[in-house]
This record gives sequence, structure tokens and C-alpha cells, in this order.
Amino acid sequence: MLDVLVDQILLHRGFYDESGSPRLTTGTIVFGVLLRSLLTVIAGFAIWHYAGVEISVPVSLALLWGYVVYPAYRQYVVYNEHTEHVHEELLCSRCRHFNASGQHCLLFDEHVRPDYIPCDGLDWDPL
Repeated sequence: MLDVLVDQILLHRGFYDESGSPRLTTGTIVFGVLLRSLLTVIAGFAIWHYAGVEISVPVSLALLWGYVVYPAYRQYVVYNEHTEHVHEELLCSRCRHFNASGQHCLLFDEHVRPDYIPCDGLDWDPL
């Protein structure tokens, strides 16, 4: 869990982590938005306390756009591009056990990657 927090705070790039699991899913994108929004609100209150309202409002809005909204949008675009690639390339995307929102096989409870199919095609069940 700590590695997910660090990834979201530092905005790490890349679709897969070291273990081969997808770093970007719809859940991690939403979690990152919530976490970075919380940090932005805390920073806004700290700036308001030390510098006043005149400075804290524009700085908070700039932080919200630059650190919360735009990175979430870019993560979502990368996620959609990768999901389209997975749907075009893998047999798993046409299986009833495939969860598209997390690139996840529900039958084996494992993530699907271009170089790894959890069932090796043996338990493939068409839609």
C-alpha cells in the first residue's frame, strides 16, 4: 500500500510496476485524485495561514490544476490507450472473465499483461 501512495504522490510514470501488475487502473487514478486533492487542500490552508487569502486562492487553484486535474487526465489518457491496445491484442479481452476496468482476470484473480495470460488460453470462455 505504501508503494501505491508514493507512486501517486510522486506521479511515477510507466504502466507496469516491477512485479508486472498494472500501475494504472481506474481505481488508482481515482485514489490518486483524492490523495493529491487532500494534499492540495492542506497546502492551501497552510498558505492561507502564512500568506493570507489573496495569495492562497490563486496558488491553490494553480496547484489543483497542475497537481490534481491535469495529471489525472494524462493518466486516464494513458490508461485508455493501453486498454485499447490490450483489447486489440489479447485473447483475454474477448473472454467473459475479463474485467476491462482493471485489466484483470476474474477467474484466476490475476492481472493480464501482453506477455502473460493467466489461464494460458485453456479456460477461455467467449462472450
